[in-house]
Amino acid sequence: MKFPLLVRTGAVALVAAAILVPLALVSGKVAERRQRANEVESTFARETSGPQTVVGPLLALGCEETIVEERVVKRAGREDTIAEQKTRACATAYFPPRTLEIAARAPVESRHRGIYPIRLYRASLAYAGEFDWPSPPSQEGAVSRRWKDASIVVATGDARGIKSVSPLAWGPETRAFAAGRGGAEAGFSLESSLGDYATIAPAGRIAYRFSLELIGTAQLMLGPVGDTTKIRIVSDWPHPSFAGAFSPDERKVGPEGFEATWTTTHFATGGFSAWQPRVQPGKPIRWEKATGFSLADPVNVYSLSYRATEYGFLFVLFTFAGLALAEVTAGIRLHPVQYALVGSALAVFFLLLIALAEHLAFGVAYGAAAAACVLLIVFYLRHPLGTLRRTMAFLGLLAVLYGALFALLRSEDHALLAGSVLVFGMLAAGMVATRKLDWGAGVRTAGDGPTQ
Repeated sequence: MKFPLLVRTGAVALVAAAILVPLALVSGKVAERRQRANEVESTFARETSGPQTVVGPLLALGCEETIVEERVVKRAGREDTIAEQKTRACATAYFPPRTLEIAARAPVESRHRGIYPIRLYRASLAYAGEFDWPSPPSQEGAVSRRWKDASIVVATGDARGIKSVSPLAWGPETRAFAAGRGGAEAGFSLESSLGDYATIAPAGRIAYRFSLELIGTAQLMLGPVGDTTKIRIVSDWPHPSFAGAFSPDERKVGPEGFEATWTTTHFATGGFSAWQPRVQPGKPIRWEKATGFSLADPVNVYSLSYRATEYGFLFVLFTFAGLALAEVTAGIRLHPVQYALVGSALAVFFLLLIALAEHLAFGVAYGAAAAACVLLIVFYLRHPLGTLRRTMAFLGLLAVLYGALFALLRSEDHALLAGSVLVFGMLAAGMVATRKLDWGAGVRTAGDGPTQ
């Protein structure tokens, strides 16, 4: 054979490419298990309560307008024009409060459906502030408008999550909340009737206060509906992902949980026009300027396992490179089948990882799967490598690889940097180890040496 080293290199490369097939199957299994976990979480949300968006309170004023219609009638052979007054309903107007303060506490509970974890929060929301009582509606030509019934309304993303609501303190009075008359189609879960506009019409500003307790999953969003709004959220969840239209002005995040505060004005939110519901029959209202947090999970086993499989081929590449380096420096011979078995053990590691991580903490699962695969590979290569020194060197290589992968998974923001440094380090180690190697002699050895 004229180029034995080139042929062996090609054979090993084919084996490495073939290992991509089981790696792809493992990656598909991770995606399947993640989809199953998402389905379980969605089923739980349908049975209890989903993500919550709470918008309110808004002062709702029903509108009635009187118009004059003219029509032509025939009397005694003559056409006469007569005018008739007709009364009809016009669009309800929603007025945001002058000031709004929301103090929220949202402790998080961990529950399980089978082996799948589910995060559920039970939020206690305290509302306080003041309303400016609206003046009578403007009149337009022959059209005469007036406000009718007045009420305070609150919208929630999923009304099933409402566990309790206190009476509304409206000035010196208290009024009870009831289910919103518009139901789910109008998007308002709670409504407190204030009476007819003409009979209550207070002067100046009216203070209000009420509290609300509700449960939800995944996300809690609050609408800063006031001309001036202050929101404060406290939770024991240590990994919040702040979401929505506004970032917190202040935040404190630690192992014991987080505290975040927002302050907005009508200049930022859009004021009156931003909080007018756009009702579509059969569809909930979309409140696009809400703000809050999501229950991020940095140790999601499926995301981490999927990211781990993305580095799978680097594992195969580095391991095969280490074996090839041992061949050319120590004069040993490894059969492609041995490369294939070692590569298969590397692929099985990722399958073990996802299987164990569904039952154990991710760090424990990773350590157990890595230890099992490393010990298996080292035990298998003990005879082909020949000496204990080579075996221990290969054990060190695998330990570095698995340790580096775990560091990459734990440091997502610096994964590219760490991965680049790892690749450079492995290349540099190989170049240093072979800097004095006579590759011509290596070719002759590869062509003449015995097969182990």
